[in-house]
Amino acid sequence: MSAHRYSIFGLICSPRLSDRRADLLRQQMSVFCDWSTLPQLAARQQVGPLLYWHLKEYAIPYPQQTRRALAGMYARQKAMASGQAETLAEIIKTFTAAGIACVVIKGGALAHIIYPEPGLRPMEDLDILVKPQQAQQARALLVEIGFRAPAPTTRYDRLQHHLPLAQRTREDITVSVELHTSAFNLLMRDGLSMQNMRHPLHRYSVLGQTIDTLNPVQMMWMQYLGLRKLAEPLRYIHLADLVGMAEGLIDAIDWTSLRRDYPDLWNAFEAIHAFSPLNQAACERLELALGAPSAMGEIGLDFSGWPRQGFGDLKNGRDKRQLVGRSLRPPEWWARLVYGVRTEKSMLGILVYHHPATFLQQGLRRLYLGPVNSLGFFKAPV
Repeated sequence: MSAHRYSIFGLICSPRLSDRRADLLRQQMSVFCDWSTLPQLAARQQVGPLLYWHLKEYAIPYPQQTRRALAGMYARQKAMASGQAETLAEIIKTFTAAGIACVVIKGGALAHIIYPEPGLRPMEDLDILVKPQQAQQARALLVEIGFRAPAPTTRYDRLQHHLPLAQRTREDITVSVELHTSAFNLLMRDGLSMQNMRHPLHRYSVLGQTIDTLNPVQMMWMQYLGLRKLAEPLRYIHLADLVGMAEGLIDAIDWTSLRRDYPDLWNAFEAIHAFSPLNQAACERLELALGAPSAMGEIGLDFSGWPRQGFGDLKNGRDKRQLVGRSLRPPEWWARLVYGVRTEKSMLGILVYHHPATFLQQGLRRLYLGPVNSLGFFKAPV
């Protein structure tokens, strides 16, 4: 058994059960004492239902008040997932009948492919990729089935990689939909679209409706690339996505292609494994040690510099100097995860090249997109 000390959240960041993770989780839960804040922290990381499910499946005892809070999250998300599944099946059926080719991306696919229950994978909206020339027709069809789906009107709308958010409320459940013409926004410099996606696509079913999603290699890349937005906090649910795909789609993933075409993602799994222990099969494919994850500092700690926090929020010089330090020197674990640098290489390359280059690249592209509000270009939604 490894001497490495995993956190509770690291041990539940997988949609699959594991005897090894169960044993480690029991050890952590037996000495854990900050129960009052656990539900709030889990909600912030969007893993509340997943935490509840793991503790229930492993039959791990914990305080009743915390159990009630987590059970409430689980029940609410289960109801939301049911509404989202029904809506997704209806939309795909409508689009297919109209001859609109589409691919479901992100949580709308992963919730049904790698999670034992869709409600274990919270999502804010359903993301559906369509051809640019069919986007307006798809939007009109959403209106026909009861969605409020505004057309793009501003320069910012037209520069976006998706149409404005469409919403429909039924039985007190509001389902949101984003129609994408490209998988990524301009910040990420990846033009993945219906025209250039990798085949074969991955096929799954929701309520009897057959649906296409990205090839597993590109789906993993998409979920990983989303972690690289400096202005947005890291969510542990996205790490659970990556762990779940590595373990649950192990035979569907072209591992040779993954290593060749997406080396940053391949390398990032070392940091993922240090936070959430991968099973033996995944470790073998990724050439990682099962019982002794590589040593790195500040495991699980998110980036907290600018633009996550603005200088205008701080009143004294000491706090501002500390913010400069956090901005220029990110936590080692976060940096190795986000920039895909394994521990065989020093942090020097990250600090003098990867991190400054990302600041420059994302900053210039946000200037092109905006500014669209008074909070500054780094606060613009993407």
